[in-house]
Amino acid sequence: MEDVKKVLAEKKAQIEQLRDEIALKAHLGKAEVKTELERLEKDWNSFVVKYKPVAKEAGETAKKTGTALGAAADELKAGYERIRKMM
Repeated sequence: MEDVKKVLAEKKAQIEQLRDEIALKAHLGKAEVKTELERLEKDWNSFVVKYKPVAKEAGETAKKTGTALGAAADELKAGYERIRKMM
C-alpha cells in the first residue's frame, strides 16, 4: 500500500511541477498551447479529485484503483510534456 501511495505522490508532484511551469509559459504562448492546456486542466482537476481518496485507501482496492489512477497520471504527464515541447 505504501508503494502505491509513494508512486502516486511522486507522479502527482512531477505533474504539478510541469503544470505550473507550462501554465506560466502558456500565459504568454500560442493559442494552440492554451487550448491543449485548457483540456488538460479539466483532466488534472478530475485526477486531483480521484487522487485524494485513493491516497487514503488501504488494501487491494487501493492497489487496483491506484494502478488505474497511475495510468491517468501518466497520460496527464505526457500531455503536459507535449505542451512543453510545443513552447
